Amino acid sequence: MASAMLTDAVSLLVPEERCRTEYFVNYNFFDESCNKVLLSKYLGLSIIAGSVLVKVPQIVKILRAKSVVGLSLSSFLLELLAYSFTMSYNVVQGFPFSTWGEAFFVLVQAIIQVALYFHYAYSPIAALVFIPAFSGFVYSLCIGILPLNVIAILFQCTIPLTAGSKIFQIGSNFANGHTGQLSMITSALNLLGTVARIYTTFQEVEDMAILIAFVSATFFNFVIVAQLLYYWNVKPADAKKQQ
Repeated sequence: MASAMLTDAVSLLVPEERCRTEYFVNYNFFDESCNKVLLSKYLGLSIIAGSVLVKVPQIVKILRAKSVVGLSLSSFLLELLAYSFTMSYNVVQGFPFSTWGEAFFVLVQAIIQVALYFHYAYSPIAALVFIPAFSGFVYSLCIGILPLNVIAILFQCTIPLTAGSKIFQIGSNFANGHTGQLSMITSALNLLGTVARIYTTFQEVEDMAILIAFVSATFFNFVIVAQLLYYWNVKPADAKKQQ
């Protein structure tokens, strides 16, 4: 029994049989291809683990302030669609969860984020209606209600959607002269996550559309983090006085 448990543990830590042979039979711990695969797997799992809380700082900041000042609804909605199309494409294609799992957790948090925007900017009823309506829309995409070629086209739209969502927020920051309730922690984690995803995509998924999407997202996430640093000491009230 102990031997079986040890075998299962090794299989979990090193999923590929060839690499288990290299490491534990040939004692070759310097196999370049195996090390790259293993690094990619662990990076992917780390991204997924981090994604469970990636938008929590942003959500908490909104709740504490009871305000969405400085935040762009257009940015939130485009980001929401991008994550929806990303997850549904990967689910329908049957790609490994380790290569896209964060999309699910971030999507859940993004739905909450938009609901909070509706709650504070419009009304609580709008927030309550939005959550089940949008969740149903995402579920319908994931169960393959649309043909694969349509899902693929929607996924290709994630590149302009992601770019658009970031451009709206970047433009809002520039126009306001501050970053309002935008969270540095969430933005920095977004940047680190997309950088890591470029590597895991290279290693595990031969899909140029996914790679381009992550490269594009990395660039815009970098610009937002740079703005947060630039406007670090500027508060909304101070920006209004200067205007």
